[in-house]
Amino acid sequence: MATRSPLIIGAGPAGLTAALELVKRGVAPRLYEASEHVGGLARTPCLDGWRVDPGGHRFFTRSEAVLDIWRSLLPADQWVAVARRSAMLVDGRFVRYPLIGRDLVTQLGFRSGLRGLGSMAWSRLRRRTRHRAADQSFHDWGTGEFGRHWYGLFFDGYVRKTWLAEPAELTSDWANQRIRPIRWRNANGFAARDVFRYPRLGPGQLWEAAAAVLADHGVVASLNSPIVTVRSGGRGWTVELENGDTATGDAVFSSMPLRLLMEALDPAPPEHIRAAADALKHRALITVGVALRTRHELPYNWVYTPGPDMRVGRIQNYTRWSGHLSPAHWHGTHLGLEYFTNSDGDLWAAGDDEMARIVEQDLRMLGLGAIAVEKMMFVRSQFAYPVYDAAREANVALIRDYLRAHHPSLRPMGRNGMHHYDNQDHAMLSAIGSVARYFGEDADPWRVNTDLRYQESGLLRM
Repeated sequence: MATRSPLIIGAGPAGLTAALELVKRGVAPRLYEASEHVGGLARTPCLDGWRVDPGGHRFFTRSEAVLDIWRSLLPADQWVAVARRSAMLVDGRFVRYPLIGRDLVTQLGFRSGLRGLGSMAWSRLRRRTRHRAADQSFHDWGTGEFGRHWYGLFFDGYVRKTWLAEPAELTSDWANQRIRPIRWRNANGFAARDVFRYPRLGPGQLWEAAAAVLADHGVVASLNSPIVTVRSGGRGWTVELENGDTATGDAVFSSMPLRLLMEALDPAPPEHIRAAADALKHRALITVGVALRTRHELPYNWVYTPGPDMRVGRIQNYTRWSGHLSPAHWHGTHLGLEYFTNSDGDLWAAGDDEMARIVEQDLRMLGLGAIAVEKMMFVRSQFAYPVYDAAREANVALIRDYLRAHHPSLRPMGRNGMHHYDNQDHAMLSAIGSVARYFGEDADPWRVNTDLRYQESGLLRM
């Protein structure tokens, strides 16, 4: 049998998982990462003891294989249990999320509650009597699920702010998986069960441990090594780095953004494939870690801010995630403010000083403006979230089918590699499936996370 020499592009959850799986099967891949760190979006930058989790990463899965990897990388004493508590800041009030029926009827006022109930009842009646399109927009899905009043209060503005698009131009695929319906019964019982695990030093602790395990097996990620060309020739592949270095192998596992992979592919794909790739869009993320000297008892992990009066889209309360994200003996407040933008948007172009002014304005709107800021950290993630516009599914399918037919040993995987809004465990499963297929097994990584009603239920939480 010919010697196997796979190449892996990207050292995020998918790339590192693929490397671990290959090593487990006795194959040593070469691993290239464009940035200066491993972990992708699931990294944990640290400065002077302050750690920032860009995105807020909860650890849960339905897969025993994924759970086994997590357990093998970090011992039990390096995990903490976190009870999820989230809220939406609407009209100056914190409304628990997932939404709870009695809160909606009582917390925002009797008139608003009646209006919401009437609107939802009317929308549900219309949904029963009309044909429901499989590819409906987020706007249609949201109004049908929550009614126009509650949809307008909680979701319309948030989606505009975070996806930077009209809700009618976005598909509802991701919403079916990630937005939970209103709970009318046993809400307290559900909240008591909604507990997940979290590495005590943030998600990057897990992926740094993965990189250390790989290094023990002679596989060291080459950092600051962006790939500019992925060339097919004969029965193998050559990748060219930005610095001019090259590497050859029998297969390529890629978690780089699918659009960039198509741009790097040589020979170039046909024009219609390049056009499909060019149409794929990402949303960028700027996470600002903010340490405030005064303790503010915010009883939530996440606060969503759908209103237009704040630029921030979501606020993390790192103290509720893990006390180890702050320096020892810190008694103030440690927050992560998440700003969603495009890589050509005004926020992306803003320097740290300008971003600091925006953060301070949002803190004032949150009622924290008079509290002295001890530290700010700015973490920018250019390819954070694939955008689910109306053309995404068809464009990805075109590229997928082209690669299957013409480049079967080029294996996209992970959130960006497949342009699919995956959780960490889904990205890992796509890598596991890609490696299995590399060894001739009947596995289809493109089938990972296609259940539109996936609602984080029936999960394994360590």
